Amino acid sequence: MGLRNNMYKFFILLSGLLLQALSANCLDMANDLEQGICYANEGNTNLAQAAYERVLSDDPQNKEAHLKLSALYESMQMPDQANALLVDIERVELTPAQRASLDTFQRGQGESLNTFKARASLSLGYDTNINISPNDTIIRDLNATTTDAELSTLFTRARADLTYLYDIFGSGGFFLRSDANLYYQNNTDASDYNIAYGRLYLGGGYRTGAVTFYLPIFYDRLHYLDADLLEESGLRPDLTYAVTDTLFTNINASYTTRHYFQTIDAHRDDKILTGGMGLFWLQNRDYLYLKIRYENYTGTKEPSTVFTNKVLFYTMLGGIYTVDNIADFSLDYQYRNADFSESQNISREDDNHNIKIAVERDITYDIRINASYRYITNDSSYDLAQYDKQEVMLGLIYNY
Repeated sequence: MGLRNNMYKFFILLSGLLLQALSANCLDMANDLEQGICYANEGNTNLAQAAYERVLSDDPQNKEAHLKLSALYESMQMPDQANALLVDIERVELTPAQRASLDTFQRGQGESLNTFKARASLSLGYDTNINISPNDTIIRDLNATTTDAELSTLFTRARADLTYLYDIFGSGGFFLRSDANLYYQNNTDASDYNIAYGRLYLGGGYRTGAVTFYLPIFYDRLHYLDADLLEESGLRPDLTYAVTDTLFTNINASYTTRHYFQTIDAHRDDKILTGGMGLFWLQNRDYLYLKIRYENYTGTKEPSTVFTNKVLFYTMLGGIYTVDNIADFSLDYQYRNADFSESQNISREDDNHNIKIAVERDITYDIRINASYRYITNDSSYDLAQYDKQEVMLGLIYNY
């Protein structure tokens, strides 16, 4: 009972911070230049940049705006960030500073790529149907179905993502990269569905002009359903091409082998072959994307557990839009079709719709507050696989 009360207090505190962040801004300043100075003094480089760029859009000869924007670009180290992010554009969760630096990526041609990035978040949420297996935002489809009634719960979620890039020759060309992703979710009323997950990437690549190629190997492990459930390993080649300063395309593939630790899951081991491509448009703080992905799952132990062999096809689209420099509003939609090989005289096909809306706002130079709502529905020819779920979250995000 004490834990639940503390979670409610945390939720109320974050709600207050969000309202305060949305109302506290520099919009009372007389013009865009003064707004930019105000935001810069607050340490809010993203909003300062947008304000200075609006000044130059209306008055390209404004020397004061030119000087302040140049100093801001230098302080933000945008060349290094921009080139580093060309390796990472397929990931949707870009910060405003990252989106802005990608928009001006050509400033960094020939610059060193060495950089370290970190992102950590802590959230409180409510899930109306926690006993549905984690979706591919955590780990690839697990095929879990349940005969249990819907189980709702409050939860706390912590996540950390670390990235280090090293430019071997100091001026472009070959580079090394490593990533670590950690994820933990504690469910107040459903501890069996707690999740602990970690993934490590290690690889190298080459960049020349607007083209970046990256080839990592990876290993991950998942603790779920109160047990060490599975491990994955594989490789994931990735190619990004900057069509223009603001338009990017990405092609990627992966090969994964998956092993389940528990005896009851001995015949669920499989291998996964995927291919995907995406188109991304970035302009200052705004961001649009369209992605498709194909996944083929094949069991590696005979006879395979029912629903192990399948083909999944994803279509994903969405974007982020900044409203009056107050907050970033985002909308993401994902459609997934799953066609399962017939097994034990059971045929199955699923249509899954996943929509998420969110709002984020800077509250300090490197901390953001986030509120989101997600709705997922799965329509299936196999009755036990049909479900609906909703999730609301409120949290803090730290970017380094």
